[in-house]
Formats: sequence, C-alpha cells, structure tokens
Amino acid sequence: MTQIDYIAQPASRTTLGAIERILSDGGVASVHVAAAYVTTSGAGDLLRALSNSMGARWNRVEKRWLTSFDYLRTEPLALSALMSAPASSVRIHDADFCLAHAGMPKIPFHPKCFLVRSAERDYALAGSGNISRSGLSRGIEAGLVISVNRNGAIEQTSLAAMQALQTWFSTYWRGAASLDDPLLTRYADLFESVNNLKKPVPTEDDVATSDLGRGAISSEDLQKLRACRYYWIEAGNITKNRSPNLPGNQLMMKRLSRVFFGFTPAALPENTPIGQVEISFGNHSDQYSLTYSDNAMDKLVLPIPSGGGPAAYDNQNLLFEQTGPRSFRLSLGTGTEKAKWLRRSRLISGAFRMSSGRQWGVF
Repeated sequence: MTQIDYIAQPASRTTLGAIERILSDGGVASVHVAAAYVTTSGAGDLLRALSNSMGARWNRVEKRWLTSFDYLRTEPLALSALMSAPASSVRIHDADFCLAHAGMPKIPFHPKCFLVRSAERDYALAGSGNISRSGLSRGIEAGLVISVNRNGAIEQTSLAAMQALQTWFSTYWRGAASLDDPLLTRYADLFESVNNLKKPVPTEDDVATSDLGRGAISSEDLQKLRACRYYWIEAGNITKNRSPNLPGNQLMMKRLSRVFFGFTPAALPENTPIGQVEISFGNHSDQYSLTYSDNAMDKLVLPIPSGGGPAAYDNQNLLFEQTGPRSFRLSLGTGTEKAKWLRRSRLISGAFRMSSGRQWGVF
C-alpha cells in the first residue's frame, strides 16, 4: 500500500517533522540523503533529530550523504559533522572540478531528496529545502513524502517511482568523490580564503536582520559571522556576577554576536534566553547559556574561573574556535596573538569596535 505525506513549511508540517515521522517507523535500516548544500546549523539540527528518533539504532543505521562544493555554500564544519556521525559516509559531486574553478560547478548539483528504508517500507522525501536550518524548519518550503510497503499490495506506479529515485541516487553516489580528510582540507582552504570570507556566498540561513537599532551589525557583516570559524574579543572588565570577591564569568558581547554561535539575528526583548552552546577550555567541556541581556548586549556565560576555566577573564583576549554545531573551543591570547587576529579580521573587513572601545572580530 502506498502512503503520502506532505511538507507545508513553516506553518504546519516542516521538513524536519516529516523526517522524524518517517524515522518513527520501526527498524530503519538506511538513510540516504542528496542535498545541494549543508550548513553547520542545518547539519546539527538534522543529526540531533536522527539520533533522537533512532535511539539505540543510531549507531548502526547506514547513513549516506551526497552533497556538493557548488558556489562554496556548504560549510566545512557541516561536512565534518556528517563525517563524524556513526555509520556515515559522505561523497561530493564533481569535487575536483569545483575546487579547480573556485566553487563554480560544471553542472549545478541541486537535489533535496531523502531516501529511507525500514523493515517494511521504502520512503522518499522530495522537497525544496536544503540541509540548512531554514530549509529544514524555518523557511517557506514545500514537498511530498511517498512510501511503499514492500510486503503488501504494491501499486506499480509508486513502485516504479521509488525504484527510479533509488537508481538515480545510486548512479550519482557511485560517480561522486569520497570525502576524506585531505579532500575536506582542500575545500576548507578555499572556503576560508580571504576572497570568500570577505563576501561569503549567502545561504538559506542568511537572513536580513530585523534588529535595526543603533549600533546593530549589518546583514552583510552577519554573513561573515555565520561563515567564519573564529571569533575574538577583548573581554574588558567582567562584572563580578558571582560575588564581590570572585572573578566574574559573564561575557558581554556586541548585540547579534549570537549569529557566530549558531543563532538567528531576530530582534528580541531584553533578558530573553537565546540558547545553549558547548564550550571547551583545556580538558573541561560543558553547556553554557547565551542570553540577550537588559543592557542590549548578548551575554555569554563562560566556564567558571579556576573551576573549569582560567583564573580570571578580566582584560583578557578571548578566542572562540567553532569545532562543530554550537560547539566551541575557548582559548586566551597574548597581545601579540590578538594583533595577529586583528590583522586576519581586517583582511576580510571583519574587525569591529564597540562603543566602549573594546575590539572584536571574526576570521
């Protein structure tokens, strides 16, 4: 028997919701995905949904990811996240040609297709959304899901359509380049080049900010925050939030700095929680909160001084390196190191200064 579901995003039925409904079917054996590009936020959302839906089966279900380097829209950290998922393999359509032509494809790779096999059914989801946060849940998208019960009465037109999609995927999978560390490094070098980071190619996760208040970060600069791997900031004098005698651990950042940490640039009421991020310092790693504070700044809680963090943050130079979806490695830098960060930021017009005089930037 054939079953049909639909995607009418974002109002009622999202792409991510449709995937979760498919995975609720018992005995999922494989997930094959072809998507034009993948953002870090999208990969994080999708991998969390797959893991939560599959439970104990997550580690053994075969996962194949077919995507592209077209137009430098796929983010290297997103590819790392897919590669690191258990039982996963990633392939890139026409990888060498794109790398040789600064990301321009010979023939654009533009599918958005999920093929899932369970104990009894084959599923095909074909929609309009890429593996981006917008494509999976927030943007205006449409699509259909068809499933065929292999053990029941099979409608021949449905069976033929399913087999044709599976053959299409297998054909392009066989012809694509297997993503390994050397190939990923070649792509990351191109993606993180000055020319690209100075004016990143927009993705679906780049939206015009609705925060137009005094001192807001422009939509063009927010694209750099989304694309860059590093964010640095002069901490200044940290408020003694723990007690008058203890060093504080709440970092005040420029409003909308949240975009670097994987969140949208929507205007928010003061004292609104934004979300959680994972921060590693030394051998310590934990989840920490990000909030839009009542002083019109983004406030990030840091590892407690001398309890997972450094002795103090006051007047230190902080560097955040993104290591995965909403995961960051924190380190402190000397004045000489900060000067190097500043030079790298200036190369891409990504160096900024707050009204207090504190400098910060991305690269």
